[in-house]
Amino acid sequence: MRKHLGAIALILATVCMWFISYPHLPAEIPMQWGPDGSVNWFAPKAIGALLNVGILIVIYPILVLTPRLDPKRKGYLLTSKAYWVIVYATMVLLVFVNAFVIFKSLGVNLRIEVIIPLMIGILFIIIGNYMQTVKANWFLGIRTPWTLSSEAVWRKTHRLGAKLFILTGLSFFIVPFINSAFAVYFIVIGALMVGLIPTIYSYIIYQKEQKEE
Repeated sequence: MRKHLGAIALILATVCMWFISYPHLPAEIPMQWGPDGSVNWFAPKAIGALLNVGILIVIYPILVLTPRLDPKRKGYLLTSKAYWVIVYATMVLLVFVNAFVIFKSLGVNLRIEVIIPLMIGILFIIIGNYMQTVKANWFLGIRTPWTLSSEAVWRKTHRLGAKLFILTGLSFFIVPFINSAFAVYFIVIGALMVGLIPTIYSYIIYQKEQKEE
């Protein structure tokens, strides 16, 4: 139960933020921003509050309960320090998103196009730092037929994946300072890099491992 107290505190703090600020919010609040910081979508404040808090409340039990379904290492992730660091980093990011929505709605001059990429970059770096310590499972990590078939392939792939996640996280620090027209392409390239390269690499080293056997 103790490991859940931090998440409960984050959720309650977020609910309190909305409760205190709600009477002062405009009828419609921003929910989505473009790469240049312009608002793409407004929602009635009641719906906006429910959606933002609801995502935070729902995501935590999903993150806690889903690893129990892992047929490979049932419940293993719930005893892994790396997993809990990633869970709490995700929760903190969502809390900050809630805070940004509230402050922007109240007219506070925050450059969301700068802050959010920096926060996502930090999350990627945290994931990269802990990725190498996660053992093979069906829920977290670079799960391909080849990494799940070989502990050695899993380990080598995640060693490369960790470096790519950190590199991609660092690249997010550049996003706020480049032309918004190129920012989307920059992000897409980063996502492809952390997705495709480890997948291809896992196949190559699996094939190499099979030939050596």
